[in-house]
Amino acid sequence: MLLILCWAIAACAGIPLLMLAAEAFVGAFPEARQSHIPAPPFVVLIPAHDEAHGIDAVIRAVRNQLRRCDRLLVVADNCTDSSAAIARAAGADVVERDDPDRRGKAYALAYGRAALRQDAPPSIVIIVDADCLPGPGALPRLAAHAARYESVVQGCYLLTISPHATPLVRVSCLAFMVKNMVRQRGLARLSGGHALLQGTGMAFPWRIFDTAPLETSSLVEDLKLGLDLTLAGSPVRFDSHALFTSHASAQAATQGQRTRWEHGSIVTALHYIPRLLSAGMTGRPALLPIAMDLTIAPLALLALGAMAILALLAGVATLGGPVAPLVALLAAGVMAACALLFIWLLGGRKILPGAMIVQLPRYLFWKLPIYRRLMGGRQKSWVRTSREPD
Repeated sequence: MLLILCWAIAACAGIPLLMLAAEAFVGAFPEARQSHIPAPPFVVLIPAHDEAHGIDAVIRAVRNQLRRCDRLLVVADNCTDSSAAIARAAGADVVERDDPDRRGKAYALAYGRAALRQDAPPSIVIIVDADCLPGPGALPRLAAHAARYESVVQGCYLLTISPHATPLVRVSCLAFMVKNMVRQRGLARLSGGHALLQGTGMAFPWRIFDTAPLETSSLVEDLKLGLDLTLAGSPVRFDSHALFTSHASAQAATQGQRTRWEHGSIVTALHYIPRLLSAGMTGRPALLPIAMDLTIAPLALLALGAMAILALLAGVATLGGPVAPLVALLAAGVMAACALLFIWLLGGRKILPGAMIVQLPRYLFWKLPIYRRLMGGRQKSWVRTSREPD
């Protein structure tokens, strides 16, 4: 009985660590660029809440990639500033929404969809956040691939940092890169092309967008939407060459942002893992890697949990209990650590210089308040992230 219990405890951390290692090694290198294909007409939909500070630059960057047949629509959602006026002055079509009881991106997108339905529906809808800049050619590239595969396509969303960013912000940005680029590529290769929605830079064929379950109070509405679509038979693809970037927030705002993301993603994972496992074991095996991906907690929480379980298993082994679960979990931890080190050597050093690696233990302690709130006082409502730069 003790042996079974120890193996079960070891598996709680061992399975996520092994999946992390697999995704990191498999997704370490980018795929070759595909040949250029023409993009159908598309609409860029930007949900915006009090974005007067930076929305002008985003609109101008988007418009630089639009053709005469394309359109830009901004949903000014419960704005108390001049976002709508600035967006109009920059050349965007704007609709304004006033519903303070139902705030958040998901409701803004549903409002924008209703506005698009009043005209001739577009071929492709691309969602871009109001603080996010599309990389060169990212918008027509996404539209072309969404049309080619008749599938939702997620672009590569990364954070940029200033030279003066604090070590903790840099560690957070490195973790963001691992999740949003490396693990996405790895998951796509392990699952035969499936990926997760991550927010900005999402292209939808109108056939899918028109009926997508957009309205939700989830803190991670994009992740939830992607999982719902995947389970319904409309999986998400990933394009690592369609780049979208936003500037990393200051350290104080970063913790608030991570609280929303991590609380929401953990709760969502607990809800969807059983459904994905059930579907994967009853005829849709490509969904099993997605379920395994969702077992990977945020890296700081995964590291803290693995260390706690290792300490527990070491104590049991010292008292004469089984040793094999301890050794297996230790091996999984070493594999995950080697995979992350490999990613850091390949490109992570540009984000986190070697001299700052000593800040990793501090980063773990910096994240502890987030996880304490998860156990009691979990964040349940949408809160706008500060755009103050790092």
